[in-house]
Amino acid sequence: MDVQRFTPEQWYAYAESAYALVFGEHRDPWCDRISYALLAHDGDNAIGYVTCRELDHESVYWQFGGALKEYRGVKAVRGLEAFLTYAEGKYKRITGLVENNNVQTMTIAMKKGFRVIGIRNINGKILLEMLKEF
Repeated sequence: MDVQRFTPEQWYAYAESAYALVFGEHRDPWCDRISYALLAHDGDNAIGYVTCRELDHESVYWQFGGALKEYRGVKAVRGLEAFLTYAEGKYKRITGLVENNNVQTMTIAMKKGFRVIGIRNINGKILLEMLKEF
C-alpha cells in the first residue's frame, strides 16, 4: 500500500469525485481549506483518501476521508494504517470526527488507538471527536 501526498491545488482537481465515491453525495471542493491530502493506493487502484489540516507543528486534523466502497474492509484498514504510518513520523497527535452511527469506522479507529474525546452536532448529525496520540 502506497501513500501519495497532494498539495491543496493538486487535490482540488480530484476532491469532488473522491468525496462522491466515498460518501455518495456532492460536496463543493472549495468549501474546505486543507494543508494537504493523502491518497492510499495499491498499484493503479485508489483505495481511499484523507484531507488534512495542520493545526500546529505537532497536530493534524483529518477533515474528510474514507475508503472507496469497493475497497471497504481489509484494504481500507491497510489504507488507514498507511495514513497512520505517514502521520506518526510527523505529528504527536491526530484528531478527526466520525458519525456516531458509523460503528465500523469507530471500531477500526479505536482498535488503531483513537479515543473519543468529545461530541459535536453539525447539520443535524452527531459526530464523535476522536484523538490518537503517538
